Amino acid sequence: MPPRRPSRRRFPASGRTIAVLLTLAAVLTAGATSNIRVKQGDTLWELAQRHHTTVAVLRKLNDLPGNGMIYVGELLRVPGAAAPARPTSRVVEKGYTVRSGDNLTSIARRYGVSVRTLQVRNKLPRSGIVVIGRRLAIPVRVTATSPARNSATHNAGLLIPQRVQRSAAQHRAYLGSHHQPSKAHVRKLVYTTAKKIGLDPSLALAVAFHESGFQQRVVSPVDAIGVMQVLPSTGRALSAGYHRRLNLLKAEDNVLAGTLLLKQLVQATGRADLALAGYYQGLGSVHSHGMFPQTHAYIRNVTVLRARFRRG
Repeated sequence: MPPRRPSRRRFPASGRTIAVLLTLAAVLTAGATSNIRVKQGDTLWELAQRHHTTVAVLRKLNDLPGNGMIYVGELLRVPGAAAPARPTSRVVEKGYTVRSGDNLTSIARRYGVSVRTLQVRNKLPRSGIVVIGRRLAIPVRVTATSPARNSATHNAGLLIPQRVQRSAAQHRAYLGSHHQPSKAHVRKLVYTTAKKIGLDPSLALAVAFHESGFQQRVVSPVDAIGVMQVLPSTGRALSAGYHRRLNLLKAEDNVLAGTLLLKQLVQATGRADLALAGYYQGLGSVHSHGMFPQTHAYIRNVTVLRARFRRG
């Protein structure tokens, strides 16, 4: 059955609301998904490599905790149809020497692997303590095709241009090398910012938690940045619409951008579900194609979280 199209309606929105929304780039989605069952010995990193995606995408599709913990027998959603790794790719080990300021989490994030993978491969204690100067073996997947010859890479059903990949890597590196606020601080920031601009805090908190788990360091494969997972193009449009520069690498500006976008979507649609659909899929895409299956799932997940935040 094709996805149900939301009814077309005249939105009760101001001129500036419409102007901002019309200039926003459509939010890219993860594409079609299929289900797999976790087997003994599987790790999130290995499953991501097997299905040609990333740990971040699997976490988002399955609303997994920040540590990426999965269990034998658990059913996971993966992008596209399940398929074995192509014979042109293989896993090799890259050496890395621990430097001052490093920890397992930052190293794992830098190389796109899980902390557990590093611990098991290098026989490290579960405490995650690493000694400066220690040489670590890091499993990395390489392919026969040189990345320099490709203009784009497929990821989770998306064709991601190399310039976007480079931008995401730069933003990830910057955020990983700078101090970021705690989850508790970010949660309070989301609440106070939403109250200040007249947005229901429970909606803002639910979106922020679902998008990043209140973490500013998270950057998606398509370069959605930080706590509210705001695209750079969206940040620029909001900056122009509100006549102030929003730096998405700063938690305060990132939260403000995400909450402003949510407020505009609520005002433009008059409904929380359509606002969430616009936040995830892009309002233009929703009206042109209807809500994608992933969009319906996103709305359900955020609605459950919103109810929890309302209860305190």
